[in-house]
Amino acid sequence: MSYRPGGSSSGFGEAGNAQMPEAYSLIDRHSTVEGTFTSERDLRIEGQMRGTLRCQGLVYIAEGADVDATVEAAHVTVAGDLQGQVNCRGKLQIMPTGRVRATVTTQSLVINEGALFEGELHMEVGSVATSTVGEAAADDSVPSVLRHFAGEAGESSDAETSPGAQRAKEE
Repeated sequence: MSYRPGGSSSGFGEAGNAQMPEAYSLIDRHSTVEGTFTSERDLRIEGQMRGTLRCQGLVYIAEGADVDATVEAAHVTVAGDLQGQVNCRGKLQIMPTGRVRATVTTQSLVINEGALFEGELHMEVGSVATSTVGEAAADDSVPSVLRHFAGEAGESSDAETSPGAQRAKEE
């Protein structure tokens, strides 16, 4: 199932419109998925997911969503409930309403004030951490509909602006 925000969902006349954002997959609040779900696109979960989730893009678990799964994704943002095992190749971000109870492997972790994390954490240094500034900027220029939902639209997170983070930068 795909969803195009802010526009017509009829599908008519959209093929020639280069201005339309890329569609993303959606598990809506009235849906429950059990088993294995694979997506080449970004995925927004508003309902329930049980099983295994493989995503080549960003997985956004919305407030009110409930996920009990093994998650493999490029980036994960959690505003709802997530439990299980998470293998994130990029950044895992837990929003203030997010609750994560999992064994997590990631390259980057952001826990906003008010969020909950219980579990085991493994930090890995990969190609993103060792890339040059120019390469990192090229990665950020890839358009994504869900970057706005995940707080990657140029906003700094609470963790990045906290006094402790500022002291660490000064040292």
